Amino acid sequence: MATMPVASRSLLGRVFYSGPPLTELQQHYAKGGLIDDRAPVAASSRVRIEAPPATVWRLLHDLPSWPSWVPGVAAVRQGPGGTVPDEWFRWKLNGMSIKSTLAVVDPRRELCWTGVLAGTRAVHRFRLTPLNEGRATEVLSEESIGGPLIALYFPSDKLRTVLRNWLGALKSTAEAEVSR
Repeated sequence: MATMPVASRSLLGRVFYSGPPLTELQQHYAKGGLIDDRAPVAASSRVRIEAPPATVWRLLHDLPSWPSWVPGVAAVRQGPGGTVPDEWFRWKLNGMSIKSTLAVVDPRRELCWTGVLAGTRAVHRFRLTPLNEGRATEVLSEESIGGPLIALYFPSDKLRTVLRNWLGALKSTAEAEVSR
C-alpha cells in the first residue's frame, strides 16, 4: 500500500482546508483578536495616515459610506442595530455578495468582522494606533480566508493587493478630510 508523502498531505490539507465553524471563527478568532493563521489565504498590510484616529475611525465605522471611498465596494446594507458587535451587514465587493457579522467595534482602536462568500469564511481586522500625539494613525489591516480550493483562484498575494488598495483609499480620503 502506497502512502502519500508528508509534504503532499500538507499541501492537500491546505487546498481543502475550510477552517473552523463560523461560530468559532466569530467567537474565538475575531472576538479574540485573531485571524485564522492556518487558513490557506492570509495577508496583512499597514499604512501611516496623517489624520487623527477619530477621523480614520469615522470612515471605517460608517459602513454605508464605504462605496464612496473603498475600491470595489458597493451596496452596503446593515442590520437594524447598526455598527455594533454581533450585528450583520451585507455588501458587495467587486460584484460578489458577502454576508458579514461584526465581531469587534472598539472606537478608534479596532473594527473586526467575519464574512461568508461562496463556501469561504473570512476574518477581517482593522487595528488603529495613534501616532504623533494623536495627529496621525497607523492602521493595520489583516485578513484570513479559509475554504476548499480558495488558494487556487485567490492567493494571498491577491488579498494583500486588496488590503493595500483599501488602506490607500482610507489614507487619501482621511488625509483629504483633514486638509479641508
